[in-house]
Amino acid sequence: MNPRIYLLALGTFTVGTEGYVIAGVLPDVAHDLHSSVSVGGQMVTVFALVYALAGPPLIGVFQQVRPKRLLIGAALAFAAANLLAAAAPDIWVLAGARVFAAVGAALFAAPAAAAAAALCTPEELPRAIAVTAGGNAIALTLGAPIGTLVGGAFGWRSAFVFVTLLSLVTAAAVAFGLPEIPAASSSVAGRLNLLRHGAVRWGLATTLGLFLAAYSVYTYLSPVVQRSAGLGSSGVASLMIVFGAGGFLAGRVVHSVLARWPIAAVLRTVLLVIAGLLAVLTVLTVTHVSTVARVVEFPLLFAFGAAWWSGGISQQTRLAGLAPQQRPQALGLHFSAQFLGVAIGGALGGLALSTVSAGAVPVVGGLVALATLVSVRQTMPAPAAEASAAERPETAASSPTQVR
Repeated sequence: MNPRIYLLALGTFTVGTEGYVIAGVLPDVAHDLHSSVSVGGQMVTVFALVYALAGPPLIGVFQQVRPKRLLIGAALAFAAANLLAAAAPDIWVLAGARVFAAVGAALFAAPAAAAAAALCTPEELPRAIAVTAGGNAIALTLGAPIGTLVGGAFGWRSAFVFVTLLSLVTAAAVAFGLPEIPAASSSVAGRLNLLRHGAVRWGLATTLGLFLAAYSVYTYLSPVVQRSAGLGSSGVASLMIVFGAGGFLAGRVVHSVLARWPIAAVLRTVLLVIAGLLAVLTVLTVTHVSTVARVVEFPLLFAFGAAWWSGGISQQTRLAGLAPQQRPQALGLHFSAQFLGVAIGGALGGLALSTVSAGAVPVVGGLVALATLVSVRQTMPAPAAEASAAERPETAASSPTQVR
C-alpha cells in the first residue's frame, strides 16, 4: 500500500481529536466562559450540525479544486478555527469557532477518503480506507485523552492549542508528502436518488439513532462520571482511553463477526448491549457510590466503546451493500446522518442534564438505543437485486430488498 496514505490518516486523527477532546474539558469551558455545562455541550451540537448539513454542498462547491490544495487549505482553516477557539472570550465566539472548524473538517474528511482511493489499486482499497479511517479511532484512543490531560494541566484553552499544532503539522505533511491527485466529481443527484429508497432510509435512521444514543452520553461523560465516581480530568481522560481502546479492538475484530453473522443480528445485539450498559451507568450515577462506580465504569466504558464502534462499522458495511454501485454516495449519506446524530445527541443530552440531572443523561441514551431497534430492517439487497444493479449502475439500490 502507498505509504503516503498514512499522511491522510494523520489528518483524520487531527479532526477526530478536536471533535472528541471537548467532552473532556467541558466543565472547565463552561466555568471559564460563565455558562452551564449543558450550554457548553452545544458546542458539539454546533460542530456536528454544520458538518452534517453544510459538508455535502461545500464539497460540491470545491469539487474542481485539486485534492492536495483542498486538503492543505482545509487543514489550515481547521488550525485557524482552533486558535480562535483557544482565544474565545465568550461562548458566542467559541460557537463561531466551532462553525469554522466544522467547515474545515468537512472539507478534509471526504476528500481525504477520495485521495486514499486514488493512491491505491482496487485490491488495496479496503485497507486504504481502513487506514484513513483508523486515524479517527486513534484519536478516540489517544488524541482526545492526551488533549484532555493537556487541558487539565494547563487550562482548557491549551487543548485547542494542541489541536492547532496538530493541524499545522497535518498541513505541512500533506504539502510536502502528498503527490498531486486529479480532481474528481461528486454526484448530488446520486445521493438524492438513493434517498428515494426505503432500505437506504431505514439504514440512515439506524446510523442517526446509533450516534444519537452514544453522543448524548459521551458529550457529557465528564459531568456524569464526576457525579457517579467523583473523577477529575485525569480520571475522565483515563476513561476516554478505555472507551477508545474498546472501539479500537472492535475495529480489529468486527469484520470477522460480520463474516459469520447477519448484519441485522449484529446491529440488534449492539443496540441492546448499549442500552444495558447505559442502564448500569444510570444506576451508578443515581446511587453515587463512588467506590463501586470507579471499579465498574472502566470495563463498562470499554464495552460501550466496543459496541458503538462495532455498530458504526456494521452500518458502513450495510449502506455500502445496499448500493454496491453507488458506494461513495451511500457512505456520504451515512456520514451526514452520523453527524446529525452527534448534533441531536449533544442537544438532547444537554437538555436532560440541565432540566433533570446527570443521571438522566444515560437514561436518554439507553431509550434512544432501544427505539433504534425498530430501524434494523432491509439490511442487505437480495442477490437478484445486486445483479440488476450491476447491469444498471445509474439505478443501483433501486431493487427490492430483503431482511436478514
